[in-house]
Amino acid sequence: MALIPGIPFPGKDWIIPPLALGDLETLQERISGLQVGAIDPASIGTIIDATHAALKRNYPELLRADVAGAIDLGNMVEVIQSVMDVAGVKRQEFEAEKKGSSRFSGEGGLDLQEEIG
Repeated sequence: MALIPGIPFPGKDWIIPPLALGDLETLQERISGLQVGAIDPASIGTIIDATHAALKRNYPELLRADVAGAIDLGNMVEVIQSVMDVAGVKRQEFEAEKKGSSRFSGEGGLDLQEEIG
């Protein structure tokens, strides 16, 4: 099975694809209430659920507990930004890095901090 393109998960051999629209529809209210860096139980649960939904597109056997154990305070902002990479900005940066290109400036892209806040 070919993986859906995405962004590497920090410290794992996982590729985070964008969140599917059906999952976004299901999680939209919870995601829209996220505050960057929030560590209340509802926010933590939303980050885990959204990340699990995205990762299941590439790894259907992956359990929520596996995802919960892989996200920590050091990577949670980067992980949720990767999941919510609506405009593909982070993917474009990753692809440019992978190709050794410095032509991608990121200018005019979507501010992902605002997108999830």
